[in-house]
Amino acid sequence: MLLVVAVLALVTILNRERIYDFYRGQTYQPSSEMVRIRADLNLTDKGTFLFNAAQPELNEAAEFNSYCRNGESEIAVLGCYRSGNIYVYNITDNNLNGIRELTTAHELLHANWARMSEAEKVKLTEPLTRVFEANQEMLEEEINSYDISEKQEELYVRAGTEVANLPEVLEKHYAEIFKDQDAVVAYYDSYIEVFRALKAEMDSLKVELNEINETIEQKMAEYERRVSQLSADIVSFNSCAEVAGCFKAEEEFNLRRESLIDEQEALEVMYNEINELIDAYNAKVEIYNADVSQSERLNTIINSSSKPQEVN
Repeated sequence: MLLVVAVLALVTILNRERIYDFYRGQTYQPSSEMVRIRADLNLTDKGTFLFNAAQPELNEAAEFNSYCRNGESEIAVLGCYRSGNIYVYNITDNNLNGIRELTTAHELLHANWARMSEAEKVKLTEPLTRVFEANQEMLEEEINSYDISEKQEELYVRAGTEVANLPEVLEKHYAEIFKDQDAVVAYYDSYIEVFRALKAEMDSLKVELNEINETIEQKMAEYERRVSQLSADIVSFNSCAEVAGCFKAEEEFNLRRESLIDEQEALEVMYNEINELIDAYNAKVEIYNADVSQSERLNTIINSSSKPQEVN
């Protein structure tokens, strides 16, 4: 009899939670933009029910920070799930298309995790571990920034919104929320590619700048050495020309003179080459610094204070 009472009590609690979610869903009045995001996420009936229960809203900076920021932090915060509600920072920059959709989906999975039983969470431990091991380079830094008690939940959320080609058990699980989980991952790829492309170009430019700078330094050293030698050779030539009989024949004089002229012309070519390299270096510095400015702007937009150093 006691067991029956305990089971009935559990069912009552679960029903109470679902009734509460139903009530919140019925009273949810999303903005027109959140209605579009809900449609674009292509949710299942369960996903839509959960979405409405969590009442996602788009917030401007001040309001968003009052919900999602705990003091000063350099870490970008795009959204949060707090006290049963989803809050999404309203980022509208055209370079970051997909970021609001991805953030909403991310927080929706936090809401789902909060409603899962311990048995359901344990069932996903092994496949989530496989996902982490297969995508460690991509996931490790972010996952390890969380407390140990939060790591599994964050891995669950990121696997569902950032990783395609999941183990079958996870594919089936996320299919309970999203009709097309790969489309959700595409939102992640869409906005994160902007940062990846900038970083890749900046990394490539750094390598090129270092190589050009090294070449310039080598050529400058060689140029200065040869200019010094040419100056000494000219002084020697002129001194010899002033001494009768120093040149044994006119032919020797002409050959020495032509050799000095050839070296002078070669040095003029080298000088122009060095200037062209300097121009190329400066042009790449301009591109790099433009990328720095763009990266800084985008990081500011998503509330991050990270800033690469400019090349001078």
